[in-house]
Amino acid sequence: MDVRIDLGWSMSRTTFTAGDFKGATPMTLKRGTCLIYEGDVREQCAYFIIAGKVDIQTECYDGTQTLLYSLTNGTLFGELRLMGAQARTASVYTTEKSELLKISPILWHQCMQDMDFLRRVHEMQLQRYLETTKAASRLGQSTVLHRLGTYLMTLPDWHHSKGDTIHVILPSHGQLGRMLNCTRERVTVVMRQFYESGAVTKETDGYSRISRMYLANLLG
Repeated sequence: MDVRIDLGWSMSRTTFTAGDFKGATPMTLKRGTCLIYEGDVREQCAYFIIAGKVDIQTECYDGTQTLLYSLTNGTLFGELRLMGAQARTASVYTTEKSELLKISPILWHQCMQDMDFLRRVHEMQLQRYLETTKAASRLGQSTVLHRLGTYLMTLPDWHHSKGDTIHVILPSHGQLGRMLNCTRERVTVVMRQFYESGAVTKETDGYSRISRMYLANLLG
C-alpha cells in the first residue's frame, strides 16, 4: 500500500524485506483466513507479507466490521502487540492466498536493536495512524483523543526531528479545546490518557516531550 501524505517531510512508503526477518517462520494462508482477531490477548507476534494481501478491519459501535486499509507485498503488521499493546487493535483477514513470515518476540527484539529498522518502524506507524484516522473521520467516529493525536503527530517540530521525540510548548487546554471543537475539561481528561501512556511527558521548563512511538501505541 503506497501512502503519500504531504506533511513537509518524507512520507514515502516504508520499505521492509524478508531479509530484515531472517529466522522468521514461513506461513501459507488461504484466502478468507482470519489471522488476527481484534481484542485478542493471546499470542505475541508480528507478520511480514512476502506475497498476498490482507485487510485490516475494526469493529464499529454497531458491531459491523469496517475496512481501515489493505496491505500487500513487503509490508509489516501486528507489531504493536510486541511494543506494549495489551491486545490486538484490529482484525486481519487474507483476501487472497498469502505467503507470510511470523516474527517472534525474540526476533523482533533483535531487529529493534538496529537504528535504521527502528526508524522505519516509526515511519510506518505514523503512516498507519494517519490512514486509520482518515477512515474514522469518514465514519464520523473521530474522537477528541484521535483529533488531539493527529495534532500532536503533525506538529511542525517533527520536520526537524531525526528521532522518536520532540520537545515543544503546547497550547493551553482551553486553546486546544477551541482548536479541536471540544471543551477545555474534555481536553484535560484526554491529555491525562496521553500522560499515563507516556506519549506526552511534562518537563520542568514548561516544555512537553512527545514520543511518536508511544503515540502510535496509544492510538492504534
